[in-house]
Amino acid sequence: MKPILAALAVCGLLASPALANPTIDAAIKTFDAVAADAGKLKTYCEMSKLSAGGGDDADDSKSEALDKQMQEYMKQLGPDFETAYEAGADLDPESADGKAYDAALDKLDDKCGK
Repeated sequence: MKPILAALAVCGLLASPALANPTIDAAIKTFDAVAADAGKLKTYCEMSKLSAGGGDDADDSKSEALDKQMQEYMKQLGPDFETAYEAGADLDPESADGKAYDAALDKLDDKCGK
């Protein structure tokens, strides 16, 4: 009986990667592709810098301008990037998917010199 339980445990461990969230896997691949493309990386870094400097300004005109510029960057990065970026919106940062997603974005940010 023990060999059967051991075999089941091994099969369970091998099946775990197949249970990963395909949306998050696709997002991570998209972030890696952006990191490998110098033009897209530059656009992402500019977007990231703009996003980080957005602040808490209550000025609606500045907020609209920031939003418009962010949308322009998203457009330049493409629909795959936008889908990938939005995939993290509802993730629990403490979940395995959340940690993998955040690590991929951190890796991309590191390419920007952050």
